[in-house]
Amino acid sequence: MLKSFNELRKIDVTPYIKQRDGADYLPWATVVDLLHEHGAEKVFFSPVYNENGSSLFMSEQTFTDKNGATNRCYEVRVMVTIDGRQYQFAYPVMNGINAVRDNLMNQNAVHKAQMRAFVKCVAINTGLGFDLWRDDSDIERASDDL
Repeated sequence: MLKSFNELRKIDVTPYIKQRDGADYLPWATVVDLLHEHGAEKVFFSPVYNENGSSLFMSEQTFTDKNGATNRCYEVRVMVTIDGRQYQFAYPVMNGINAVRDNLMNQNAVHKAQMRAFVKCVAINTGLGFDLWRDDSDIERASDDL
């Protein structure tokens, strides 16, 4: 049986963090291994498809940047299943910290966003790797104001 949220949150995932293009990330395969190591029997995820059969969701609204290029907001959605429990999660298609623009959209960007969605969904719902997204700087500033 998978350990509790609080137990999984205490696992130090920092030794597993990799870096690509100057950004830290936790590989999806490592997350699967760690879940199994800590009690999960069955772990998998799959893309959620829109009404057109695509795994890419996009806004109807277009945006024009200062150079006249037109773009949309893109996201992917995944369904994560851990021992029969299902969690759905949406995630933007990003290139580092920047949104992927229309002229750079490709299947690789979509695939990477799905992997990131899986890892973040696991963190939010199980606690594994959760503290990677915590930003305690706001807490520290708030206590200074007291």
